[in-house]
Amino acid sequence: MLERLRGILVEKEPTHIVVDCQGIGFGLKVPLSTSRRLADPGGEVVLRVHTHFTRDGVELFGFIDRDEMVTFQRLTSVSGIGPKAGLNLLSRFAPSEIDSIIVSGKADVLRTVPGIGPTKAESIIKKLQAEAPPSDVGSELLADAESALVSLGLTHREARERLRRVGSAETPGLQELLKMALAQRG
Repeated sequence: MLERLRGILVEKEPTHIVVDCQGIGFGLKVPLSTSRRLADPGGEVVLRVHTHFTRDGVELFGFIDRDEMVTFQRLTSVSGIGPKAGLNLLSRFAPSEIDSIIVSGKADVLRTVPGIGPTKAESIIKKLQAEAPPSDVGSELLADAESALVSLGLTHREARERLRRVGSAETPGLQELLKMALAQRG
């Protein structure tokens, strides 16, 4: 599987580039965030590559760093979210912004991206919130609180939602945080 390319940038359009690697020109689709950070044609580039197989052939997607590629892969793992929508999201938001939007459940922000309607935005939020490991929730205290709530019978998603509703107010400790989360109605 092709995972990384290093070569000379031959062509550069906003969302499509061609990289010459030892005489072979690889065409890659890229988000605007990657395109902006690339050298001008003639310069050397190193890209992480995601290979996508379709009925019509193979598409290559290039990313300047690992975070962009991982975020793209997470987004496109959601049913109904294809590579084009994934690129549009990464062209509008940085990976850390996308993570923040997902954790806070702000589907309305995702809907500002072309091709992302209410249904797709909700699908992204629901699936990726459910898949997020406890460490993605935030601090160690929140991860411990989520684990405790799960051990009390809540799902990870329910626990995260209750902790989100409690907010990021300073709490004296785990016990107080758990009391506030348990006081929330499911």
